[in-house]
Amino acid sequence: MLSFKSTYSALAVLASISLSTQSIAEPWIDTSDIYLKANIQLLADTGHITTPVTTYPLMWHDIIRDIKTIELSNLSANQEDAYHYINHQFKLANKNQTRIKAKISNDDSRFTSFGDQTSDRNNFSIHSSFMFENFAAKFAPTYSHDPIDGDKVRFDESYIAAFVGNWVLSFGQQNRWYGPTWDTSLSLTNNARPITAFSITRKSAEPFTVPFTEIDIPWTVTSFMGRMNDERIVKNTLLWGFRLNLKPFKNLELGITRLAQWGGDGRSHSLSTFGDILLGKSNCGIDDVVCDENTKNPANQQAGYDLRYSFNLFGTPMSFYGQKFAEDGSEGTFNYVTKAQPQIGLDAHLAIFDKPSTVFIELADSLADCGVRDNIGDCYYEHSSYQTGMRYNGRNIGSTYDNDAKTYVLGAISQLDINTKLTTKLRYLDLNYDNQDKAPNNPIIGNTVTSIAEQVWMISGSIRHDYKNWRFTLATDISQSSFKNDIDDETDFNASFMIEYNL
Repeated sequence: MLSFKSTYSALAVLASISLSTQSIAEPWIDTSDIYLKANIQLLADTGHITTPVTTYPLMWHDIIRDIKTIELSNLSANQEDAYHYINHQFKLANKNQTRIKAKISNDDSRFTSFGDQTSDRNNFSIHSSFMFENFAAKFAPTYSHDPIDGDKVRFDESYIAAFVGNWVLSFGQQNRWYGPTWDTSLSLTNNARPITAFSITRKSAEPFTVPFTEIDIPWTVTSFMGRMNDERIVKNTLLWGFRLNLKPFKNLELGITRLAQWGGDGRSHSLSTFGDILLGKSNCGIDDVVCDENTKNPANQQAGYDLRYSFNLFGTPMSFYGQKFAEDGSEGTFNYVTKAQPQIGLDAHLAIFDKPSTVFIELADSLADCGVRDNIGDCYYEHSSYQTGMRYNGRNIGSTYDNDAKTYVLGAISQLDINTKLTTKLRYLDLNYDNQDKAPNNPIIGNTVTSIAEQVWMISGSIRHDYKNWRFTLATDISQSSFKNDIDDETDFNASFMIEYNL
């Protein structure tokens, strides 16, 4: 696979060249701004944005197309605030941007959610992005003083991209978020650092027409193939991801996600193996797949579906959303739901003390009844052959709470004034509640959050203020943990302060 180091050099050259060209910046919305997500979701839930919006990175193309068709006289006060915020962010995206960021904190962030930019305690980064004609790029070198994975210099969120018709081809390290959730997702999130990957994404969700009807259904699809080059049992494991999003009605959005680990050192990289993975034929003892000491399981697969249904209750826009996500099926080619785990949520767009807010509650359970068919162990995010599982650089690529966790989260995303935003959360987390771990003494195998049962109450808050070209973000977490294993209760406090300057 092509080395990303050579791409960094090219990006640096291109970034410097771009300073003298007339250009616009990033073509998509990343996972760093939960307030932008909340405002987009409000206008989508109320029928003003018709494109699917539960897959990130999210293309600007259709968002701004729908924004331009809105009549302000048809909007409520909260919707009009959302309209102006989205427009403002798009204007920033239409500029050649170089943003300098610095973060200090007393500890690493234990949990990462949508809107969190980094989990490391102290780091400094420069993000420079541009787009010219059919080409886009971002160069984002970061220095982290004392990272958990040891990579002090990294290029997370760097990429190059080309536009071919209605498709975007890209190569780089982009955070992804699959699903309609706010706090975490069972499938794919920004919890772990992004892996180096090639991807292809539909630029515009141009609809297809249902035969013999006049029903148009907007849809989009994205897929990537990346290399997990961290410290793991199977070196250089490949990760394939696929996401299909469609919106059959203005108030209903559906998504289908598949993930598969395959290949790696000493494993097959053939097209026939990947073809079997596409068809779901990768389970030992099924579809003539024979596994023994010499022939390992060819893939570790996950798949699931999600939905978001919006409605209006007493004049308040609300949505019910959820997903079921599963490990490899055990009864047949596409029978993934035999081990599907649920995540459900409810949110409402309302005014709290006359401040526009999105309030949500989410519940999830990541303990699956795995059985003994494939000796998977604790099962969720685990695998018998790919023993490091769905984890990268010491963090889960899906749920920030890892496997065997019941989680209950109440949150609010609020706009205090035009320049000041506030996010608050109350969490009750029953972590690793089966009180077992696949490899408690091995840091690259098993649960990355805790190897024993832990019950956590956590209160979190983050306030962001923009002043001219400056942005200041102060975040705090206070948690109380108790344990089953005759261990004293623990109280933890973490605070971070981030400064950003847009050149």
